[in-house]
Amino acid sequence: MKTPERDVSRSRRAYALLLVAYPREFRREYGREMALVFADRCRERSRAASLARLWGEALLDLALTAPREHLERFREGGGVMRTLRTVALALVVYAFTLLVVAPLYARNIVNLPVFVNGLIDALISTGLIFNFVFLLLTLTRWLEGVRAVRAALAVTTLIVGGLIALIAASSGPHGRLNLLIVVAQVLSLLVWFALHLWWVLRKGRHIPPAAAA
Repeated sequence: MKTPERDVSRSRRAYALLLVAYPREFRREYGREMALVFADRCRERSRAASLARLWGEALLDLALTAPREHLERFREGGGVMRTLRTVALALVVYAFTLLVVAPLYARNIVNLPVFVNGLIDALISTGLIFNFVFLLLTLTRWLEGVRAVRAALAVTTLIVGGLIALIAASSGPHGRLNLLIVVAQVLSLLVWFALHLWWVLRKGRHIPPAAAA
């Protein structure tokens, strides 16, 4: 007696979801075939214990091969050096901000207009969040290029919006949200989005067609 087709279909869908652990290119090339093979193996199992053993083998294989595939993709096309350069550049920018820009800003804060102070604060805080999200997406290769910039904008907007809403709620029923803070945050989001988009598009124009493929 073989495994019922309904159970096979469920197992196949669950296994297909687990394949997200593999790199996107690997899933495109082998994902459908792997799911079909797994479904065929499920059909041949006649007992629950056999099906459980099959799942154990599949999970073990997933745990062993998925990290290896990510490492292979990471190494291809000079990925290691490119990632190290990106991390090094990010560290230099953060160090310059903390050691040079922040002390200079602190010394001159009293001489700056209120809106300029708010805009600088927004650029620093939003920039830290935006760059962290962008680096996280690109270094893990979850998203790259323009899609990573858009995702970073969406995530940063949600975080900043949540913080502004939290501040407004904590100010009490009679507190009012400072419109200048909102404007400064919106402008800072647009600035970081434009800078990252420009950098990604500029970087794409300098990639040779063979390397891009």
